[in-house]
Amino acid sequence: MSGRYDERRKTLPAQVLVVDDDPANVRLVEAYLQIEGLRSVGVESGAEALARVAEGGIDLVLLDIRMPHMDGFEVCRRIRGDARNAGMPVVFLTAEANDAESELQGLEAGADEYLHKPIQRRELVLRVKNLLRLATAERERRLVAQLSQTEKLAAIGQIAAGVAHEINNPLGFMISNLSTLESYSRNVVEVIEAYRKSPAEGRAKEEETGFVETLADLDSLIRETADGGERVRHIVQALKTFSRADDGTLEPVDLAEIAASTLILTEREISQRAKLLKQLKPAFVSHAPKGKLHQVTLNLLVNALQALEGVSSHPHQISIETGTCGEDAFLIVSDTGCGISEENRGRLFEPFFTTKPIGVGTGIGLSVCANVVRKLGGRIDVASELGRGSTFTIRVPQEPAQTVRPADSALQ
Repeated sequence: MSGRYDERRKTLPAQVLVVDDDPANVRLVEAYLQIEGLRSVGVESGAEALARVAEGGIDLVLLDIRMPHMDGFEVCRRIRGDARNAGMPVVFLTAEANDAESELQGLEAGADEYLHKPIQRRELVLRVKNLLRLATAERERRLVAQLSQTEKLAAIGQIAAGVAHEINNPLGFMISNLSTLESYSRNVVEVIEAYRKSPAEGRAKEEETGFVETLADLDSLIRETADGGERVRHIVQALKTFSRADDGTLEPVDLAEIAASTLILTEREISQRAKLLKQLKPAFVSHAPKGKLHQVTLNLLVNALQALEGVSSHPHQISIETGTCGEDAFLIVSDTGCGISEENRGRLFEPFFTTKPIGVGTGIGLSVCANVVRKLGGRIDVASELGRGSTFTIRVPQEPAQTVRPADSALQ
C-alpha cells in the first residue's frame, strides 16, 4: 500500500478528524467519538484540516460544510485531489435539512455520507464505524492483491535461472544453425554463378562445396531453427502470462494445459532437484480465470520445490496430475519434502501465515490459491506427514453452479 493514510499504525484505534468552525460542535463530536474508543483531533478551518490530513494518520474526516474562507465542498475536493487519500471516508456535517442540491454538490465533491445537525450520538457512531470497517476491508483487499502480484513475481524470480537456461538452449542451436545456413547460402550462390558460366563449372563447384549434402541438410536446419524459435516464443508467452496482473476474465480452460504451460517455466528447475512425474489428462473447466489458475499452479509447484530444501535423506520426487472425477476437474501436486505439522496444516490457507524463514515468501500464496478455488465453487485439500512430504489437491466443478460467483479480481 502507498500513501500516509495506508501506512497508519494498525495497533492504534482509528483516528477521526473533526472539522467545524464552531468549537462547541468540535468538542461535542470529539466527546461522542472518544466514548466509543475512537481517537479524534479537532480543527476549526478548512486550511487547518488540509494541513492535518497532509501530516497523515487520519482515517476518516467529519467535515462541516459552511465555514468561512474555505467551505467543506472545497476541502473535500482538495482531499480527494490527493491520490493518497482516495480511500479515506469523508462525512459532511450539515445544519441544512432536506437540501437536495447541497447533498448532490457534496457527493460530487467526493463525500461518502451526510449527517444532519444536531448530531445524534448513535447515528454518528454507527455511520463512522461502518465507513471505517469498509475502508479497512478495501485496504486489506488492495494489500492482498498487491502481495499476490508480488508473490507471483517472486515465484518467477526463484525459477529465473531455469527459465534463462530454457531460453539459452534453443537460442544456442538457433545461432549455430543460422551460421551454418549462412555458409550454405554462400555455397548456393557460388554453384549458381558457376552454372551461369558453364554446366561443367557448375558440376565441379557442386563437387567442391558438397552441394548435394547441403541441400539434404537444409530442411532439417530450417525445421530445427523454427522449432527453437517456437520454443522461445512459448517461454516468453508463459512469462508474460504469469507476470501481468490478471483481470479475472472467465473463459474455458483445461487444467492439463495450465499445468503444461506452467511446467515450461519450472520443469528444468524441478528436474535438477527431484524426479518429475507428470500425468496430465484433460480436465476442462467451462468458466475460469486462466491467469489466476496459472498462478495457483505456479504457487503449488514453487512450494513443492521449497519443501525439498534441507531434506536430503532420500531421492526426491515432485508429481503433478490433472484429470476429472465425477463432475469435477482436479489438479494434484505432490512432493517428498519436509512435510507440514498437523498444527500448521490448519492454518495453511490463512492470509500472511507462513512456515518459511523470514524473507522467503509473504504467506499469501496458499491463501490466494484457496480464494481462487473457492470462488470457482471448488476446494483445496492438503495431506501431509512430517519428513515424508505433502500433497495438495484442487477440485473445481467443470460447470459452474448458479450460485458460484466470478473469481475475485483482487487476487492477481
